[in-house]
Amino acid sequence: MEHHIGVLVLVFVILSLLLGAFVRHWLKNTKIPYSVALLIIGLAIGLGERVFSVDSENAFSQSIQLIADIDPHLILFIFLPTLIFESAFAIETHLFKRTFPQITTLAIPGLIISTLLTAALVKYAFPWDWSWPIALMFGALVSATDPVAVVSLLKEMSSRKRLETLIEGESLLNDGTAIVLFSVFLGFVFATNEQAFSFWQVSYDFVRVVALGFMVGLVIALLMIFWIDRVFNDPMIEITLSVVAAYLSFYIAEELLHVSGVVAIVTLGISLASIGRTRISPEVAGFLHHFWEMMAYIANTIIFLLVGIIIAVRIQLDSTEAWQALGILYLGVLVIRAISIVSLVPVLKRIGIGMSKEKIIVMIWGGLRGAVALALALSVAQNSLFPREIGGQILFLCAGIVVLTIVINGSTVRYLLQKLGLSELPPAKQATVDKAEANIQSELIKTSQALKQDTSLAQADWKSIDEFHLINQEKSVAEQKATDEKYEVNADLSNDELLTAYKRRLLESERKYYWTQFSDGTLTAHGVNALVDAIESALDGEPVIYPREKLNKYWTLPALAEWLLQSPVMKPFFNRWSMKRLSLTYDIARGFLQAQQESLKQLKKLAPDESIEKTISDELENNCNQTREKINELQQKYPLITQKLETYIANRLLLNQRRKTISNLAHSGVLDAPEAERLTSGVEREMEALAKQK
Repeated sequence: MEHHIGVLVLVFVILSLLLGAFVRHWLKNTKIPYSVALLIIGLAIGLGERVFSVDSENAFSQSIQLIADIDPHLILFIFLPTLIFESAFAIETHLFKRTFPQITTLAIPGLIISTLLTAALVKYAFPWDWSWPIALMFGALVSATDPVAVVSLLKEMSSRKRLETLIEGESLLNDGTAIVLFSVFLGFVFATNEQAFSFWQVSYDFVRVVALGFMVGLVIALLMIFWIDRVFNDPMIEITLSVVAAYLSFYIAEELLHVSGVVAIVTLGISLASIGRTRISPEVAGFLHHFWEMMAYIANTIIFLLVGIIIAVRIQLDSTEAWQALGILYLGVLVIRAISIVSLVPVLKRIGIGMSKEKIIVMIWGGLRGAVALALALSVAQNSLFPREIGGQILFLCAGIVVLTIVINGSTVRYLLQKLGLSELPPAKQATVDKAEANIQSELIKTSQALKQDTSLAQADWKSIDEFHLINQEKSVAEQKATDEKYEVNADLSNDELLTAYKRRLLESERKYYWTQFSDGTLTAHGVNALVDAIESALDGEPVIYPREKLNKYWTLPALAEWLLQSPVMKPFFNRWSMKRLSLTYDIARGFLQAQQESLKQLKKLAPDESIEKTISDELENNCNQTREKINELQQKYPLITQKLETYIANRLLLNQRRKTISNLAHSGVLDAPEAERLTSGVEREMEALAKQK
């Protein structure tokens, strides 16, 4: 019985998501990476269908065969926009900017080195007589990295944000570089004899494709920001626009202009994560990130199963020569990646963030290959103009490298991180976490004492409860003692390092608080941008709590502007500008003061020791005193402006409270959903009107 293609695709998607949910649940208490498990299961399904299937007419078998014969362009056009946009949109933009010189060095010169060395390897070490254009094309497609397994483990095990950003950023850009080089070299494969290989032609094509891809992403990002800026708190519209923008930028770049779709999506995602962040409604931002996280999870679940099935069903497994070449290639790509990174270390150490030996080893071992490489290899194998035998060889080798790097490298990254000491936080940073854990335990004990007075819990077995938590506490103390002993023998762990680590954590917390203020409506878009920019400057290099020199330019009007405002002739022209500037100054001062006061509240609970608490407390107090002086000066000199701003903030806070109360009443069942929605819509209309008045 023949089934409709749409039904077969639906069967595969449903079964993939069901299997993914089962695997994710099963892996919770294991050390097996999710992507590695899915790839192995996909291989098992494909091999099982290939060896044991006796009924090719059932829906499952037809689904597997349909997936095995999928058009490789569908893999790129369906999955790549989701995976790349989610990574680019979620990346830490400040760290991305700091590591950008290193990322581009690894993603362009590094990938070119890998491409050339891989081409030389297959040209001289393999038994097949491939031409240089084919060898270079293969070198480009097999050099694209997929860091999903490595980055997820780094996030889970040690929160090494700089290393995560470096690895993920390199992958985002080198996917684009690899696809561009692959397309250029593929063109030379099909070129006539008169079209000789030209270094300058390759360079020109590369620059053109990347530059135009960047322009496509930037233009679509600006158009989307312009539209979203005129939408007030409508998740459906804002999320829909983000989906449209991601897929449209890839389609326009790849299909219409024949430039880099990957570069276009990376540009789009990072633009929305930076300049577009304050344009997205604060109430929608959380939904938007969760939506794309879910989209990426679904895409990863399907694509790893898909890759496993395609490899198992499509690859010819009976060539001894091909297996020997695969073994040489696997060892070769590891050595080549090491050469490409190590050769650039002198440059990498002088730009961006620091590069330790341990980080370099993780980057070398974490150069996994994934769906992009396989999709490019499939496009070659299915191209009728390409020699069939060579296409099969390329597909076999690429598929083998994808499997070997994901299964071997991906599954051993955890062990490597532990061996290199990267599975734990740096000692100075861990000290602040230990203080936080001690504070949590203290709060738990206070809560326990209060619960014992609750008559509704009078019959609880408090002896066993106390014993249970006491055991945990003793375990925590024992672990902390062992950790302290380890730190004591580390001569490098000084009070200065503890102070630096805590300052950095406090500044990161302060940055988060500014976004909370923005979400609550107590800080404007321009205000949060200025304060976050000042925080990021304070985080660069040695972290600085006081003074915040980047904010000095906001405390007073430029001397020329002050003089012009005194002129009866010029005052009308500059009055509106000065009002905006002074409003921003007051907005920044008020937001900054609140953040310093919030940091002071947390200081005693989280500071590693009393000397650090005293040092930072003095600096925070200096910030507070300086800012209070500026606010008092503004209130006395410009009472109308400060009154207007404070009135706006008070109105916004009351509107937020109304919306929160409506939500609580709906959650408790006092209001039905339609009633709550109607009341919430009324509040949001008032919010929109208030924002326009400002």
